[in-house]
Amino acid sequence: SEIGPPATWSGGSRGGLGAVTARASAAFEGAAVRGGGDEETRLRDALVVAHRLTSEFGMDQLVWNHISARLGDGAILITPGDRMYHEIGPADLLKSSGNVTADIIHRAVYAARPDMKAVVHLHTPSAVAVSCLEEPFVCLAQHGAAFHGRVAFHDWEGISDDADECVRISAAVKGDFNVLLMRNHGFCAFGASVAEAWVLAFYFEKSCETQMLALQTGQALRKPGEDVLAHASKQAYLPGFRAGDSEWAALERLAKRPRRMGA
Repeated sequence: SEIGPPATWSGGSRGGLGAVTARASAAFEGAAVRGGGDEETRLRDALVVAHRLTSEFGMDQLVWNHISARLGDGAILITPGDRMYHEIGPADLLKSSGNVTADIIHRAVYAARPDMKAVVHLHTPSAVAVSCLEEPFVCLAQHGAAFHGRVAFHDWEGISDDADECVRISAAVKGDFNVLLMRNHGFCAFGASVAEAWVLAFYFEKSCETQMLALQTGQALRKPGEDVLAHASKQAYLPGFRAGDSEWAALERLAKRPRRMGA
């Protein structure tokens, strides 16, 4: 159904950006109304949703971090790096970010994983905190089951501006991984679609939050047994339970809803 652009957005915590946001939103909704028949239009639409959701759930970090998707011809659509996430529209997404860090990290994942079509790289609070622990990610609860045995690791090398790091990241993500935890830095979630990658990123942050909250109690962690973890990790990839299968349509409605800024 047709969803009008939130042209009345103004004020709130992001006052002054209403006109820019409305323009981006109008372009976004216009693309959706036109049907989005070709692959690039559909991917631009999905990426705008992912950026809006990242802002909606407080997972953004000003204009930094990047979300990307790979087109069938190998080109990559990616965050522009000069806009707040809530104001990004379809035309803002670039085929080269101009950010060497983004290009190194995202291209490293795509080079190693032809099965992955989208990458979400974020610096969310709980995931960054877990990346700083000597024993990093631990699957403690049901919403972390999809990550059991599927988290790769990469040591922090400073700002990723060295092309040689691309080789090391590619080596780290080869295998059946859906997350790269970048120590003392952040993480990347990747999937076969923008929907899968973004929902995995959401649940990875939630899983890290659970870990940090449990550690803060000072009590010993009750870790699930390997048998139930192996079973639950398989269940997490069943139809309907795989990340994005059941959530994405509702998340799209949330991202596209008409609303006033700050509402």
